[in-house]
Amino acid sequence: MVVFLLLSILFSTLTVSFFKIFEIKKVQTFQAIVMNYLSCGIIGNLLSEKTVFQIQVWNTDWYIYTLILGSLFISILFCIGLTAQKMGVSVSMVAAKLSVVIPVLVAVFLHHEMPGIIGVIGIVVSMIAVVIMSRTNEEHSTSTNLWILPLLVFVGSGFIDSILHYLEEMFIPAYSADTIVTTVFLNAFLLGSLILIVGIVTGKTKLDINSILWGLFLGLPNYFSMFFLVKTLQGSNATIIFPINNIGIVLASTLFSVLFFKEILTKNKWIGLSLALLAIVLMSI
Repeated sequence: MVVFLLLSILFSTLTVSFFKIFEIKKVQTFQAIVMNYLSCGIIGNLLSEKTVFQIQVWNTDWYIYTLILGSLFISILFCIGLTAQKMGVSVSMVAAKLSVVIPVLVAVFLHHEMPGIIGVIGIVVSMIAVVIMSRTNEEHSTSTNLWILPLLVFVGSGFIDSILHYLEEMFIPAYSADTIVTTVFLNAFLLGSLILIVGIVTGKTKLDINSILWGLFLGLPNYFSMFFLVKTLQGSNATIIFPINNIGIVLASTLFSVLFFKEILTKNKWIGLSLALLAIVLMSI
């Protein structure tokens, strides 16, 4: 379990770091994201005992959930990419990983699992952290709506975690983790392709070979970050795994960004990052 957890953290850090490379290489982010999911789908089918087509996943009870996840995956990953490029990797990861609040709230409403006073404090602190991290820097002062990006990442990532945990509880191991994850990725590719086709037909989009290639490369860490997270959750307590995983990704991605992309941690980012880590710890107690 520990190995799977560490691998999930590593590949998640590499995934978000790709978006800073995209900014440097002038990659068209949405095209890259769409092709990344094609790469993910191919990898998943190669590693599965049976392909999603052999299993006929569209006839399963859980297929509708993978359609929902597919639409969330492509939209939220796009928001994560924009947040990383415009506000920094640390902001995007804090917003994404503090989304652990959402599964906690879902558990409250669906399973009546009330958090203790410390957990409630953790939820409040997490909200404050997201607000602080979402405050734009001076260089983005003319873009008053940038705060919407980390908010969308926060809410969307939380719903992704919630649905994944539901699938893990209800349908795994009846169906393998790689089968379900691969189905989600392929649905994300199909949905994204439809959007690209519409853009091409209307003349608003032109395919860029450079973006396609970078997207295929992005699929490698993106697939394995999700695959190892699902593997970690199997037979484990999600209330413990999610916080540890999120702390690891926030710390690792921030360190990676500072070392390799020279991201500057402003006062707001330091405060928000500290509060984020505190919130994750409180919610795991």
